[in-house]
Amino acid sequence: MALVGRVLTVECPCSGTPHKEDTVTFKSVLGIAGGVAGIAAMVAAVQDLGDKFNNISLAGYVFPVYLAHTVESWTFLDAEGKPVPVEDGDAVLPFGTKYQIADAADDLFGEEITRPLAEMIRKSSPSGQMPKSISPNRRSGASRRSRSAPSSQDASADTEPLTA
Repeated sequence: MALVGRVLTVECPCSGTPHKEDTVTFKSVLGIAGGVAGIAAMVAAVQDLGDKFNNISLAGYVFPVYLAHTVESWTFLDAEGKPVPVEDGDAVLPFGTKYQIADAADDLFGEEITRPLAEMIRKSSPSGQMPKSISPNRRSGASRRSRSAPSSQDASADTEPLTA
């Protein structure tokens, strides 16, 4: 599997293997329906899975969205040698091929979905913090800096506590 730009090359899964490789071309932008579906899938995953949430479980929610909304075209053929329509891929292609496609789509579009979701969570959360599991840069590998301890101020007897 090789993703170059917006084109993914995979080993041919077609019946009878009429050629060595197939290509998948991804859309240049994620449409509004795909973006909203992706956000809804992530929210559903967090709500449904709770503390069992992890990236593999999240894939079960988000990967079908990627298959439905990110592929522009591909070169897959059916048993008769006819092109497989993009909308029929989930019913026809083997799981391993669909997983490769969705994983590449996650590389291309994952942050495009998580960034607005993270912003929505930040705005609606009283603390402004978002759950670690919905980080907009989950694939970056960068470690998060730990928060420093809050500074303490000595209160003197002459000082009244501040009230809001």
